[in-house]
Amino acid sequence: MKSKINLIIAVGVLVFIAMACNASFTTANISSLNFGKNEKAEPPTTSFNTGDKVYAVAMVSNTSSKHKMRFKVFYENVQGKSKGEEAMNKELDFEGARPVYLTFDLPIPGEFKVEATLLDDSGKELDKKSGTFTVKGE
Repeated sequence: MKSKINLIIAVGVLVFIAMACNASFTTANISSLNFGKNEKAEPPTTSFNTGDKVYAVAMVSNTSSKHKMRFKVFYENVQGKSKGEEAMNKELDFEGARPVYLTFDLPIPGEFKVEATLLDDSGKELDKKSGTFTVKGE
């Protein structure tokens, strides 16, 4: 009986060690995702005119190491486009806690969605935020 208990404890310890080796203990996260007309998104806005530069600014917190930010822009309510159709994407490498931004302009009016995904250096997803904005005009 005692050898069975020791075996169960040993297997439990090995399983715990194996899980710990694969676990990510980072607290890195996207603390905010804002849109604006400058690289700080100050003041934040969700309303743009055709031809305006749109800045999607993701603030990354609790990190000092290398990471990647993947931005994806989707059509949400745009004439002639399917909802959820990808308009563009870009992946940026950066280091440390700081704002990471993507700038682009959209020549067509409508509603758009941006997904910002924080990845560790190996490509593992750590956090994701999304938001929508509107482009007005003709």
